[in-house]
Amino acid sequence: MKKMTKYFLIFHTGMLLVTGLGMWFILKFFFPEMLLKSYPLIPIFFYLLGLVFIYVFNHNSLDKPEKIVNTYMLMRMIKIFVSAMLLFIYWIVDKDHIRNFAIIFVIFYVINLIWETYIYLRMEMYIKYKGDQKKTPRVRID
Repeated sequence: MKKMTKYFLIFHTGMLLVTGLGMWFILKFFFPEMLLKSYPLIPIFFYLLGLVFIYVFNHNSLDKPEKIVNTYMLMRMIKIFVSAMLLFIYWIVDKDHIRNFAIIFVIFYVINLIWETYIYLRMEMYIKYKGDQKKTPRVRID
């Protein structure tokens, strides 16, 4: 599981760097009116949530797949709630730029949802693989 966790951490970090820098580049050169001073807050927020996501899944038991599904759904609900709270706080702090912040935030949210789903599917395949390895081979009866 440590190898898989290391892979997820590297994948998550790489995807967030590519997405964060790519989005910054697009905003800087194609939509400069939308670029915010607080832009780095968005990638940092999703990076920290991704680390929590990976940490929580790393500490789940592989023997109970139904618990992993419940944890996945719980993490999704927590992410929605925390995201809404961040948008609300940003709205209170900076009402003038909330529209741009919300648009960029939603784009990041969707992209992050895609790669977190990929991580979850890879984890499910890993659990299934480990479960198949624990089974004893069937004995042929002639």
